[in-house]
Amino acid sequence: MFKLKPLMAGIGAASFIFMVLATALFALVRFAIESDNLTVYFDSYLLHILAITFYQSLLSTVLSISFALLMAKALSMVDFKGKALLLKLMPITFILPTLVVVTGLLSVYGKQGLISVFFQSLNLPYSLSIYGLQGILLAHVFLNFPYACCLFYRTLISVPVEHKQLAAQLNFSHFAFVKLIEWPLLRRQILPMAALIFMLCFSSFAVVLALGGGPKFTTIEVAIYQSIRDFDIMQAVVLSALQIVCCITFILLMQKLNQQKKLSIKFVKADYQLAIPGYLGFLCRIIIWVGVLFIFLPMLTVLVEGIYYFRLSAINQSFLSALMYSILIALGSAMIAMLLGLSLLWTNSRLLVFQQTKLSNYLMMIGSLILVIPSMVLASGLFLLLFRYADNTLFICLLVMLCNGLMALPFVLKNLAAPMYDVTLRYWQLSQSLNITGLKHFYLIEFKALKKLIMMSFAFSMILSLGDFGVIALFGGQSVITLPYYLYEQISHYYYHDSMVTAAFLLILSLSILVVIDDDRT
Repeated sequence: MFKLKPLMAGIGAASFIFMVLATALFALVRFAIESDNLTVYFDSYLLHILAITFYQSLLSTVLSISFALLMAKALSMVDFKGKALLLKLMPITFILPTLVVVTGLLSVYGKQGLISVFFQSLNLPYSLSIYGLQGILLAHVFLNFPYACCLFYRTLISVPVEHKQLAAQLNFSHFAFVKLIEWPLLRRQILPMAALIFMLCFSSFAVVLALGGGPKFTTIEVAIYQSIRDFDIMQAVVLSALQIVCCITFILLMQKLNQQKKLSIKFVKADYQLAIPGYLGFLCRIIIWVGVLFIFLPMLTVLVEGIYYFRLSAINQSFLSALMYSILIALGSAMIAMLLGLSLLWTNSRLLVFQQTKLSNYLMMIGSLILVIPSMVLASGLFLLLFRYADNTLFICLLVMLCNGLMALPFVLKNLAAPMYDVTLRYWQLSQSLNITGLKHFYLIEFKALKKLIMMSFAFSMILSLGDFGVIALFGGQSVITLPYYLYEQISHYYYHDSMVTAAFLLILSLSILVVIDDDRT
C-alpha cells in the first residue's frame, strides 16, 4: 500500500493541466453559443480544407519515410570521416524554428534563391515556385525526414554481427539481406514513425501559413486561425472539433501500434560490413551527398546571407524588443514544461514502483493531452476567454509561456519517463531505508543521475518555444512581438535581406542553446 502524500506533486500538475485544457475548450464552445452568428458552413470549401489537410499530410509522410529509409540504408552501407558528426547534427531540423526553415528554403529554392541564380547564370528559365503544395511538402520533408533517418539507421546497425556473417557465408544478395534480415526490424519502426510524422504535418501551422500560397492549400489549423481572426467563432469551434477528433484517432492508432511486441535489439560495438560492389558504394555516397545538401544547404545559406546582409541598422528597437520577449518567453515556457513534467514523472515513477500501472497510464495520458488538443485550439480558447487582457503585456507573456510550456511537455515526458523510473527503482529500497524523501530525494538521486538529460530537455523546450509561431500569431501584435513574429512580418512584406538577418540570428541563438547545454559536463 502506498501513501498519498508522495503522489501530490503529479496529481497537482495533472489537475492543473486538465483545468487549463478544459477551460480553453469550454471558452471556445461558450463564445460560439453566445455569438450572434450560429451559421456553420458544411460546404465544399470545408470539405476542400479537410481533403487538403489529409492529402498534404499523407504525401509529406510518404516522402519523409521513403527518403529516410533510402538515406538510412546508404549510411549503413558505407563509412566515411564525419559520419558520427553528421548523425549527431541531422535531427536538429526536427526542433529548428519553423520560420527559419521557411527562410532557408526560400534562400535556396525561391525566386532569389541559389538555384534560381544558378539557372540565371546559365541563361536557363527557372519556373519552380516554392509557394503552394510543393513548398509545404518540401518544408515538411526537411523537418521530419532527418529525424526518421537517424531512427532507421540505428535500427539497421543494430543487426547482430552474427546475422551479417551468416548472410555472407550463405552468399545472400543485398536484396535478400534487406528482405530477410533488415526489413523485419524496420517494419516495426515505420508505422509508428509514419503516424507521428502524419500527425505533425496534419497539425502544421507556420509552414502552411507562410508557404501555402492562399486559400487553395489552407489546412484545418490555418482555417481555425483565420476564423478566430474574423471572429467567426462557430466555424472555429467546428474546425477545432474536427481537428480534435482527427488527433484522437491518430493517438489511438499510435497506441495500438506501440502495443505490438517489440523486437529485442542489441547495440554492440563490434561491426561487420557486408561487401558491396563498387557501383553500389558510389550510389550510396551520391545519395548521402544529396541528403546532406538538402539538409544543410538551407541552414548554411541562412547563416552566410544573414552575415552578408547584416548591418547595424538591422539591430533596431523592434528587433531588440522581439529578442527580449523571445528569450523571456522561451525561458518561462521551458521552466513551466520542466516543472509540470518533473512533477508528473516524480509521481509516475512511484506509481510504477508500487506496480500501479493503470494509474500511471492515466497520469501520463493527462500529461500528453496537448497532443490531442492542438496548440491553435488551446490558444484560441484562452484568447477568447481572456480577450479583455489583450493589451496587457505581462499577461500576454504569461499566457504564451503557458501554451508553449504545455506544447513542450509531451517531449519532456517522452525523454525522461523511462530514465527517471529506472533511477527511482534502482535506489528505492536504499533511499527508504535512509529516510531520504521529498525534494532531498529528487536532488540526491533523480537530479544527480539525470542532470544531463534534464538540462537537454530544458534546452529543447526552450528551442521549441523560441521558434513557435502558432500561439504568438494570435496573442502577438503591438504589445508583444517575438522573433518568429518579427520574421513572419518581414517575410510577408517581402523584406528578403532583413528576413535573412533575423533568421540567421534566430538559428544561431537556437544552436547556441544546444551547444551550451551539450558542453556542460558537470
